[in-house]
Amino acid sequence: TRSFRYSKLENGCLIRVPPALIARRKNHALTLINNSLDVLWGTNGLIWIQRALQSSGGDDAKDLAELQEELRRQHATTLVLPDQRQSISRFRNAIECLRLVHSMVTPEFAESIYHKSVELGWRPYEMLQPQNVLLLTESCSQQNNS
Repeated sequence: TRSFRYSKLENGCLIRVPPALIARRKNHALTLINNSLDVLWGTNGLIWIQRALQSSGGDDAKDLAELQEELRRQHATTLVLPDQRQSISRFRNAIECLRLVHSMVTPEFAESIYHKSVELGWRPYEMLQPQNVLLLTESCSQQNNS
């Protein structure tokens, strides 16, 4: 059976960047931001961000396929809470900041920008103001040039 990670994408956000900005990785499905977001990095430039799937305590009596389908169904029917929505949009805007300055879009850079915007106390929409984009991405562009 296929993993539930590769099932229908629901309750998340899709962002497109130029494929040349996404480096190949061993694993393109990651859980980031204190295990609160699942991110799928497509080498075609598509990035899917959703809240992390909850793992269940699990019944040993159920087989793996039934358990995965139940988790997927539960994830799809559970509403996204406002703080989760804000976290998704903040991470999406971190990726957008990298795209705007033509920097490599990596999980490490995106997570760094995410945390920097939280430290500065900015709301997600404030991250995309031109002067803020430059401030947030200056450390990433320095690392790209070295």
